Amino acid sequence: TRINLFEEIFNTLQSSFAIENIRYAMATFQHYLASLRFIQQYRNADDKSNYSNDIINVVVHYFDENIERHLTLKEIADFSGLSQSRLSAVFKERTGHSPLNYFNFMKMRKACNLLDNTNMKLSQISLKLGIDDPYYFSRLFSHIMGLSPKTYRNRIKA
Repeated sequence: TRINLFEEIFNTLQSSFAIENIRYAMATFQHYLASLRFIQQYRNADDKSNYSNDIINVVVHYFDENIERHLTLKEIADFSGLSQSRLSAVFKERTGHSPLNYFNFMKMRKACNLLDNTNMKLSQISLKLGIDDPYYFSRLFSHIMGLSPKTYRNRIKA
């Protein structure tokens, strides 16, 4: 699982150096360092959380496969086999985020990738991420990333 933590840090920073990504990478790195410093506690906690880690990994993979869709908590819970409240509790406990917030973070990471590597219009990117309203997409992106999609794209050219 330490390798997964390291890969998560690497992939987060590889996708974008937005302030929220840097903060997330720093927090994850602290977790990584703590797993090395407090090795026995880490091993004990890991034994108890294997099931929740497995279900979280399955749900995150589901998110990745359905990044272009609009998912509801009910659909996610039905897929996971857990109730909506249990899924939310386990997901929040393991990731620090609700399932839908985490899904939105993944969408914004994908948006950053598309903004960095394509010339797609914002409305096209919005639709590609399952967000029908480009204005909502722009507000969500600004909220999560701390700057507008247009500013994000233009910062590379500057």
